Amino acid sequence: MLFLQQLLSQPPHVLWLLTGLVFLVLCIPIAEPSIAALGLAALMTALVSLYFPSVLIQIIVWGILAVASALIFRGLVPNRSPQLDPSPVAEVSETIPPGGVGEVAYDGSLWRARCQISDVELRAGQPVHVVSRQGNTLTVLPATFQDQAVVDRTI
Repeated sequence: MLFLQQLLSQPPHVLWLLTGLVFLVLCIPIAEPSIAALGLAALMTALVSLYFPSVLIQIIVWGILAVASALIFRGLVPNRSPQLDPSPVAEVSETIPPGGVGEVAYDGSLWRARCQISDVELRAGQPVHVVSRQGNTLTVLPATFQDQAVVDRTI
């Protein structure tokens, strides 16, 4: 309790400075731009508090600066780019027998793969679409069905 009384008896610019430093230190492990905006706004309010002793003015300045810097920081965060998503297309590098497992080249590395249609054989060099992933095995579908007859055995 004594520490809190001593802390609150400090001049306003010291409190704003400490508040800003706390927010900036919190920003390091959390990595959230809005927390950095709050800290930066508190540091700038520490400078303003040297000239305007009114706490109400300081809080208004801090709010305006926090919102403005949060909007600016939000614009600096990159948006998700569809060009960075992995391609859904792979190429068979080792034949996948009907109902079996083979290998496909996907996103720069070789993966174990299984065809979602158990009656279809996928030959090396054939393009396939990646449907899902279970552990280290990809589930794929042929990109085309032109050269193979698919038999419907659900009847």
